Amino acid sequence: MKPEWMFVWSGLLLGTAAAAPPPTASPEAGAPTPQQRAQAAAQDFGASLKAALTAQLAQSDTTAAIAFCRDEAPKIAARIVATHGVRLGRVPVAGRQRSPANSPEPWQTQGLARFQARAAAGTPPGELVEVTDSGLPAGVSLRWMRGIAVEPMCLACHGKALEPATRAALQRLYPTDSATGFAAGDLRGALWVEVPAGRGPGTAP
Repeated sequence: MKPEWMFVWSGLLLGTAAAAPPPTASPEAGAPTPQQRAQAAAQDFGASLKAALTAQLAQSDTTAAIAFCRDEAPKIAARIVATHGVRLGRVPVAGRQRSPANSPEPWQTQGLARFQARAAAGTPPGELVEVTDSGLPAGVSLRWMRGIAVEPMCLACHGKALEPATRAALQRLYPTDSATGFAAGDLRGALWVEVPAGRGPGTAP
């Protein structure tokens, strides 16, 4: 995954965000719907990253975890993408970015703006879900986004009161970081999945 995915932490990174209800199964046996593919990829990513980060934190401190996420999260994301045959990533809310490499695409920026409006109106970030299956570019069958809520454990790297060593590590690894100052329950960003047209990996021809 990209460096931004360190904000695990938030519900998705930790895999704790609320999931949307399973979509209706495809009438074609053995062929998952695009929405099922998107949700499966998101769940796989969340669980894999959570397990890896939990193991890292058990044997090191927060500063080591920051470097771990920078180096290992992209590898986890690449495996999920290859396994599920989708595009996948995480994007931050406007002005709260850790890595410029994770700047959202226009469609993601628009989705985040809607998420922020709904969160401001009282919708829990983890319940924010958007699924789009029409009006998409050629070759894309579905776009899926889910909000990420800041979890208490995320505050060590994204909160308002960071340890000096953590601030130093962030300054060293992410000189332009602006992804701090959050409180638990804030909207951190979104996990997105884009499903290409056609069958997914492992389905019959």
